[in-house]
Amino acid sequence: MTGTTNSYILVTGGAGYIGSHTVVELINHGYNVVIVDNLSNSSYDAVSRVEYIVKKPVPFFNVDLRDSEKLGKVFEQYDISGVIHFAALKAVGESTHIPLKYYDNNVNGTIKLLETMAAHKVKTIVFSSSATVYGDVTRFKDMIPIPEHCPNDPTNPYGKTKYVIENILHDIYNADTTWKSAILRYFNPIGAHPSGLIGEDPLGIPNNLLPYLAQVAIGRREKLSIFGNDYDSHDGTPIRDYIHVVDLAKGHIAALEYLNNVTEGAGLFREWNLGTGKGSTVFDVYHAFCKAVGHELPYEVVGRRDGDVLDLTANATRANTELKWSAEKNIDDACRDLWKWTTDNPKGYAVAGYQWTTLAGTDGDYTSRVHTVTKDDLSVSFLNYGASIQKVEFKNQNLVCGLDTLDEYKSQDIYLGATVGRYANRIANGQFEINGETVKLDKNNGENSLHGGSNGFNKQNFLGPIVKRSADEENLILQFVLVDKAGANGFPGELIAAVEYTVGNDFVEVEYSATTDASGTPVNLTNHSYWNLAGNKSTIDGTQVKLATSKALEVDPNTLIPTGNVSTLDISNLDGKVDNCLIVRESSQINTSSESLVEVLEASHPDSTLVLRVETTEPSFQLYTGDYVDIPGKFGPRCGFCVEPGRLINAVNVEKWKQLVLLDNKSTYGSRTRYSFKLKN
Repeated sequence: MTGTTNSYILVTGGAGYIGSHTVVELINHGYNVVIVDNLSNSSYDAVSRVEYIVKKPVPFFNVDLRDSEKLGKVFEQYDISGVIHFAALKAVGESTHIPLKYYDNNVNGTIKLLETMAAHKVKTIVFSSSATVYGDVTRFKDMIPIPEHCPNDPTNPYGKTKYVIENILHDIYNADTTWKSAILRYFNPIGAHPSGLIGEDPLGIPNNLLPYLAQVAIGRREKLSIFGNDYDSHDGTPIRDYIHVVDLAKGHIAALEYLNNVTEGAGLFREWNLGTGKGSTVFDVYHAFCKAVGHELPYEVVGRRDGDVLDLTANATRANTELKWSAEKNIDDACRDLWKWTTDNPKGYAVAGYQWTTLAGTDGDYTSRVHTVTKDDLSVSFLNYGASIQKVEFKNQNLVCGLDTLDEYKSQDIYLGATVGRYANRIANGQFEINGETVKLDKNNGENSLHGGSNGFNKQNFLGPIVKRSADEENLILQFVLVDKAGANGFPGELIAAVEYTVGNDFVEVEYSATTDASGTPVNLTNHSYWNLAGNKSTIDGTQVKLATSKALEVDPNTLIPTGNVSTLDISNLDGKVDNCLIVRESSQINTSSESLVEVLEASHPDSTLVLRVETTEPSFQLYTGDYVDIPGKFGPRCGFCVEPGRLINAVNVEKWKQLVLLDNKSTYGSRTRYSFKLKN
């Protein structure tokens, strides 16, 4: 059974290490998910990356479980059928120093959650417990591997909070046997998502073996301390049950589906161990990770830690037989995936030179964020909304027109800084033919379809971004993605469109790529930033330009659709109205991104010391002087000029240009454009 209805699974702590991986698996199994997390020891970047992986938005609420009012509003807004409960403080050592904080957060938070569930008649919960509830198992004979019937006696406040919560759930079931509670006790989660996009991001000094070892490998820690090599194991180090976090996430899905299959009207309270059932020593894990890294890592054997025991492995037979679940990955898999996560994200989700905040006026809506990259003299801000460029500031001069609030962006229809698509520029009569059939599109420009229709990419929230450094460590890269459903604005086929911005010391480059499941659909993507080099002046009058071409498509003045003729256009300044498609070069490829960049425009202004250069792999570009801009109190006519590299106007309806824009399910669309900045000579 998988999630097939419009109901949601609430995941508390869904921005955390195990929670984020579980959200991915839930969505992969067809469930709808809503996340609640107070971000006290996690990052929203994990949620953003989860969305990037699954290619769909995931509702998120920054709510502390102890805030019953805010939590209740989540239950009121979404039809929640069950809860997977991760949210907790979880550092064993820390819990011994601040036990009251652990009891308040973990136990009181759970009580408030359960009260809210009961008030909304939600009685299905998968609880993320821990093997720490067993305590020192060596005090018993024949209890290793550890079975679920092993007596519980946790030895630290963290483990005690988990045990208290287990008892609360048991008491609730005894009082009302229609409650369904799955208690999952697991041992040592390790690894990361194979994509390298999400993983463990411990704040401060890691408490666990592999995260610490990973920080040694990338130079954040000097060496690994191995606590004792005189145990009765094959290499003298302690034995633990290490489980890949993806296997662990799938175990939560198995438990949820087990509860969902309980007879209608009946309930359940049941504990399951999630582990491999196979122990690995500290040195086993150390050597596996060194193998993944490619060389030995420094370590030092020190004395045993208080409370450490020889062997803590799980007896997972109950989960294997009842949940039909078993761990599929081994420590080599986990070490390989962890190393990819570590090398791709050497400081976890933090990236030097990058920061984000929510866009003004969104009341903390994380789907509408501002992402700012700072490189020497250049600062660039991007939005999820339209994957837009909001600001480009070079040597303290802002070069583009941008707005401050989401409402302002939504109220304008001039594509300010946005990615435009699915099809930039005009399609004549809002239709085209493919495979012998006429496809009718949304008409939003008289009889034509313009820039993808009335609900184009400029009005969509792109997912992501994934932020990383370039291979040479010199530049920062931001990757956004959008899934445009089949039939959107009339276009056939689902389209997955990716926008990758690269920011260097003096340039911003954008690379577009797209794939589709259709046998054919037109694609043409571009950026619609309004550039102004005139400093504080409200218009671009006086802007001087050098164009690489004088060839322009002749268009019918009434329809603005090409006549088929090519004219000569001599432009040296932008003092008059310009709205022309200029031809740079012949091209026959749907993917031009591998071609060399060609400079198509250089612009400057007498009142500025800066020069803008535009290079592209595209066969043409639209040059537009923004004569129809009207945003009261912000920007008026001619506030900026647009340079929109792309395919030729109405190419989908011109036989010799069709191959430039018709994408099928065997191809990839692509292009690159670079905006670079320099001082005048």
